[in-house]
Amino acid sequence: MEQDQLLLAIDGGQTSTKALLARINGTILGSGLGGPSDHFHIEGGVEKNRRAIVGAIDSVLAATGVAPDQIVAIAFGLTGAPAGSRAYELVKEIVGERLTPGQITVVPDMVSNLAGASGGEAGVVLIAGGGSIGYGITTDGATAVAGGYGYLLGDEGSAFDIGLRAISAATRAADLRAEPTALQAVVKEHFEIERERDLPWVVYRAGFSRERISLLAPKVATAAQAGDIAAIDILRTAGEELALTALGVMRQLFAPGTPVAVYLTGGVFKAGDLLVDPLRTRLQKDWPEAEPRMPRFPPAVGGLILAARSVGIPVDAPWLDRITATLPTT
Repeated sequence: MEQDQLLLAIDGGQTSTKALLARINGTILGSGLGGPSDHFHIEGGVEKNRRAIVGAIDSVLAATGVAPDQIVAIAFGLTGAPAGSRAYELVKEIVGERLTPGQITVVPDMVSNLAGASGGEAGVVLIAGGGSIGYGITTDGATAVAGGYGYLLGDEGSAFDIGLRAISAATRAADLRAEPTALQAVVKEHFEIERERDLPWVVYRAGFSRERISLLAPKVATAAQAGDIAAIDILRTAGEELALTALGVMRQLFAPGTPVAVYLTGGVFKAGDLLVDPLRTRLQKDWPEAEPRMPRFPPAVGGLILAARSVGIPVDAPWLDRITATLPTT
């Protein structure tokens, strides 16, 4: 029976892997959670992703009590699934340990992120978390990417970029190359050091995680909100850089003057107006028809949209209304 046919979405992240299970009419039945996922090509990446995916599937099946053979389509949005990679075959093998869906869709997480943020519509998504990237799609299916070159080559406006700029501001102030800043105390407390000059002993030590730099970003936002000039400047720069990323996508896809929705997703945007206002200002200057928006749905719902479309289910207003009415609040 049609009502027994189910859709499953898996949203893989470096913190956790989320699952959403829904009827094909858009009614969400429940959610699940697995461990962190990552790129398949890194050492141990396949096994890490296997644990994350299987864990998320087992979690949502246990929460809902449905039979695995009811799932007719599954869609994955994964950080480690670039176009043309072996990710599809690896994911298909992992799914086969638990499920036998007729359709398996595997896309980079930016694709499912935009599908969720826009409710399946055309537009541009800015993703700014530990890294940053822009992705867009037109009504006729053309796509483009800007940024996303990684922490060594880019990721402008990301949490890592903000944290690195905070370290630079602190060290420059300590050397009297710049004015004093509250970020000196923030950086020293964050890395548990007495002097900025001790930073190399921490950062260049074997086993140091770059995430520790990214975790400075919320503290930079707090300092900016308290009025620190250096911190305010860092958030302004981040906002402008993210606007440039969105503009790069739009210039590749749309004719000048075309109205474009730009969805702001990721933890960096929690910094608020001190980052978002410069982004809006730069977009208004270079592309007045661009409209920054908050996402309509989380990325896992984007996965459900992709899963539905893979089996010919129309994602229309009533379908999205049922998603809205049944979406878990946590």
